[in-house]
Amino acid sequence: MAIEFLDKLTASVSKTAKQVSDNAKSLADKNRLRKDVAAIENELRNRYRDIGEKYFNENKDHPDGEYAEMFSAITELQANLSAKQHEIEMLEGSLICPSCGGAIVIGSRFCPHCGTAAPVPAPAPSENTAVQPVCPFCGEALAPDAMFCAACGNKLPDNTAPAEPAAPAAPAQLVCPNCGEVLSSDALFCAVCGTKAPGVE
Repeated sequence: MAIEFLDKLTASVSKTAKQVSDNAKSLADKNRLRKDVAAIENELRNRYRDIGEKYFNENKDHPDGEYAEMFSAITELQANLSAKQHEIEMLEGSLICPSCGGAIVIGSRFCPHCGTAAPVPAPAPSENTAVQPVCPFCGEALAPDAMFCAACGNKLPDNTAPAEPAAPAAPAQLVCPNCGEVLSSDALFCAVCGTKAPGVE
C-alpha cells in the first residue's frame, strides 16, 4: 500500500515538474520572441527615418507640394537647433563636433574625442539682425507669420514683439504763474515773487 502511494506521488511530482519545465520553456520562448519583435520594430523605425532623411536631403531645395509644409518645419527646426548650439558654444567657449557631438575647445584644429577637423566657429550674430519673435506665454521661438504658438497652442496677440517697458511718468512740475519759477511739490507760495502756487485757494 505504502509502495503504491509512493509510486503515485513520484509520478505526480514528475508530471508537475514536466509541466513547470514546459511552462518555463514557453515563457522563455515568448520573451525571446517579444525581444526579437521589439528589435525588428526598432530596425524598421530606423530604416524609415533613414529613408525620410535621405529624401529630405535630396529634395529640400525643391520639395513636392504635398511635403512643402513638413520640409519648411524641418528647415525651421534645423535653424533653431543651429542657433541653440551656437549659444551653447559661446557660453562654454567650445564648439560641437559634427561627427561625435563632443566638445572642442575654440582654437583647436581637431576634435579630441574622434579626430575630426574642428568646424570653423560661426560669427556672432550682428546686432542689426532681426529679433526672432517668441511666444509671450512659453518663450518658444515663433514663425514670423504665426497666429498660434506651436509649442503651447496659445493664440498670439496681434503684436508678438517684446514691448518696451514704459518709462515711469515724470511727476508734474509746479510752475509759478507769475514769474515762471519751478516750485516744489508741497509749495504754497512762490519763493521768488510770493505768488500763490497753482491750485492753492
